[in-house]
Amino acid sequence: MKTKKELKFDVINAIGIVSEKLENSGFKVKESKKFEENVHSLNNYFGTTEHETWILCAMISYYFDNEGDSLCINDISRFFMAPVMKVMAYKKEIESLLAKCYIKNSKGVNSKTVNLKNDFVLSESLLECVLHNRKIVLDELVEAEPTIFDFVREIGKLCIRRYNKREHSSSMILRQCKIVEEGYESTQFVQDMKVLLPDERYRMFFYIVCSNLLDGDDTILQNTILDIFDKVDFYGNANEFMNEKNCLFENDLIEFTNKETLSEAEVNLSIKGKELFFGENMKLYMKSPKGINIIKPEDIHTKEMFYSRENQEQVDMLRASLEEEKLKAIQERLKKNGMPSGLTVLFHGGPGTGKTETVYQLAKVTGRKIYHIDISSTKSCWFGESEKIIKRVFSEYKQFCKMCRQEKNGKAPILLFNEADGVLAKRKDAMTSTVDQTENTIQNIILEEMEKLDGIMIATTNLAGNLDAAFERRFLFKVKFEQPTIEAKTKIWKSKMDWLSDSVVEHFAQNYDLSGGQIDNVVRKAMMEDVLYGKHPSITKLEDFCKTERLCGERKIGF
Repeated sequence: MKTKKELKFDVINAIGIVSEKLENSGFKVKESKKFEENVHSLNNYFGTTEHETWILCAMISYYFDNEGDSLCINDISRFFMAPVMKVMAYKKEIESLLAKCYIKNSKGVNSKTVNLKNDFVLSESLLECVLHNRKIVLDELVEAEPTIFDFVREIGKLCIRRYNKREHSSSMILRQCKIVEEGYESTQFVQDMKVLLPDERYRMFFYIVCSNLLDGDDTILQNTILDIFDKVDFYGNANEFMNEKNCLFENDLIEFTNKETLSEAEVNLSIKGKELFFGENMKLYMKSPKGINIIKPEDIHTKEMFYSRENQEQVDMLRASLEEEKLKAIQERLKKNGMPSGLTVLFHGGPGTGKTETVYQLAKVTGRKIYHIDISSTKSCWFGESEKIIKRVFSEYKQFCKMCRQEKNGKAPILLFNEADGVLAKRKDAMTSTVDQTENTIQNIILEEMEKLDGIMIATTNLAGNLDAAFERRFLFKVKFEQPTIEAKTKIWKSKMDWLSDSVVEHFAQNYDLSGGQIDNVVRKAMMEDVLYGKHPSITKLEDFCKTERLCGERKIGF
């Protein structure tokens, strides 16, 4: 039993019969009974006039013969083997097909008019009905208006077709891309790109990178240069890209994801490029860069900290400053007076004195994420790469701030440079070596970024004496973490090993000059003893742990 949507005649067969007669006919068809019957059936099926049916059958036939390609007025002219002006005489029929949404104008967002520059594509919903011999429901044919994502995908498809057909004319592909772009000139995206990149070749390159990113791919540099640029000057253009000396790099729109050799080189959108293309949705296409660890406040274990009186006052002031309402008020006041609004903090002191843990606990209590930088990841053996990496750290932190602030009850995260003496050490004589020049450049970048910072940056170091003097002024807070006092050590021992008597706790605090981190190590070994042997270690054993915790005495060679 046939359903309501099934038909009594074969639509594809009818289109084939009509198209065969129309092809190369010059619109002069010797009509037969079979031809007339099929045209009549298709008129009723599509709800079209006779000439509208002719045009639509020609377009469907072209679609299948050319593997789903779009078609223009010239393609219709070649199908009928008729002059273009003869095809334009059927302008109203083509516009009627556009109005019915059987076809759409791929080069224009809302274009329902026809001219020589049109590029048509068939409705996918219509083709589904035709292929499955189903009745057409007009409401189902109305598709959402094209977006800039549709636009860049069309540009990308043009390059794929060129590659598949082995067509090597970059000028041809460039002309086709420009035609597609003209249809989207009313969009803010295209208007911005024309101002930013007046040279159409670089605009089209940028569009292709956008299209590939939508498919989750990086863009192969060598192939894309061949697609867009004149083949005669291939190596000139390749050198510009590899040396990052063109407007795409100078405007910070793209970046390398692989730069080993030209044949392996790949690029993608930079943060600025993603922001321009995706707008507020760019966070969906952001990923944490290499060497970055995002620590959420809910993942930080609450830990009781013990400070000297002076340190406690400084930490309390920092904690208060990081409360969201107070931080906003502070930053507004600083901006109003033309002063840097970023909160910059340096924690310095010996190892194990609680510098890093204090950052974690401040993040925990104020509900802020930590954007933790692995210092080693900012160093590269490639000339010029380290400077780009450090710039990227700050640009991505800036974007991460935006993303965090857009969340419900969102707050700026803490940018943490742990063991920062690796990048903040005293500057060298620039004439000494290329490495020294690179380190000086990195420090200049950091100094400049600290002036512009609109968030929170905390750096920790064990070697404050190695820091360059220029950084002293840039850090608003400079907190020195001393070895804990006897009173503080007593509290640490008691909080971590409450099964010890007060007299034993005092004994350890007075006789072993250990930092909080070293006491932690002793406690961990005590826990291991408890697990292994089912009982707390003896006082003598704990004393052995304390003695071995300090690496002191004469250095021995060998084992």
